[in-house]
Amino acid sequence: MISRSLRRSLVSPAALVALTFPCAALADAPSVPAVAASAAPVATYNDAGMHFDAPPGWESIPVSASPDGGGSPDGGGGNSDEATPVAAFIYHKGKSDQVAIIIKTAPFDGRVDDYDVSHNSALRKDGDTFIAKNEKVTLANGMPAYFVKANSGSEAGHYVETLEYLVCDGTRSIDVSYVGGEGTFDETKARSAFSSLYVVAYPTHRP
Repeated sequence: MISRSLRRSLVSPAALVALTFPCAALADAPSVPAVAASAAPVATYNDAGMHFDAPPGWESIPVSASPDGGGSPDGGGGNSDEATPVAAFIYHKGKSDQVAIIIKTAPFDGRVDDYDVSHNSALRKDGDTFIAKNEKVTLANGMPAYFVKANSGSEAGHYVETLEYLVCDGTRSIDVSYVGGEGTFDETKARSAFSSLYVVAYPTHRP
């Protein structure tokens, strides 16, 4: 689940990097000489149970993982409500139509149906969040998932849209969220951005 403060920070493009991701000040980083588009690095995330490629034009944003390695199931079993950001990507950083994709995981050994119920229950406890859509889908490789669309209000008088794919790999819950301010994207665009998401059962007995 995306926290209320995180969602609200997305209404202000300048606040996304500074408030959402505890990392180096990217705006002050030295410029990199231009290179041919074909040589540009791919904004991607991989681990033993998941693969995701951000769409063309997106850039990776560093995230700070929790010290106990919450993004990996190897640290312990059971279920947890504390999701850990493991990857984040941004498009049109600093512009009025800025949007972000955030991948968060947490230990979870239940079914994706159970995760969907608990996730949406937590969303509804946030008084300014409205769940507009919740439907069962499958990823491109056949893994069952849920597609959730939620709108959240803000002090600025606008709302933030969050479109999420909820998946489980046997040991983790996985939340891949496409987040942006009012009118910055549509559902078709978000679903297309999720098309590369590939999740398999996490290999817990690796050599």
